[in-house]
Amino acid sequence: MYGQQHPLTKKAGSPKLVWNFTFSQMVAILIGAKLSWEFSKIVPALPLKNPVFAHIHHLIPLGAALILLYGREQKTGLLLYRYIYFWIKYRLKSPKVIVWKKF
Repeated sequence: MYGQQHPLTKKAGSPKLVWNFTFSQMVAILIGAKLSWEFSKIVPALPLKNPVFAHIHHLIPLGAALILLYGREQKTGLLLYRYIYFWIKYRLKSPKVIVWKKF
């Protein structure tokens, strides 16, 4: 009926799975962790005495995934992964100018 609201309204938003992360965020973090693990198998540790600093460069893929996941583009305010997706989509769909010359 008009003017009445159901007491159990649906809450908008994405469900949180683990540690207040959404499913897509968890997938991105797991992909970054897997890439870091594979990177650590290929690249040896740095010759330092401290084991934390000797293996710090193995976290580069995980850091890149986190920057793409949580970083924002300044002008539009979009998340970086969405901005890069839309930028690539725009570049692929932009019309190509063809100039025909008569010989």
